[in-house]
Amino acid sequence: MNNWKEIVGSPIWWVPVSLLVLFISIEGLHLAEHGKNCKTKAAWMNEVGLEYDRESEVQ
Repeated sequence: MNNWKEIVGSPIWWVPVSLLVLFISIEGLHLAEHGKNCKTKAAWMNEVGLEYDRESEVQ
């Protein structure tokens, strides 16, 4: 059991675990706020008063 405490207490494990927790937290916040912040090009243009013409995007 002492070996387990040494492994968990080792700083080499805390760096990747901390990065993983940070990434999961950021991704969770992104998913929670996705509808408010991540919009289509048409939604952003309509918000500033411009009209989005999908036909003009076709080449």
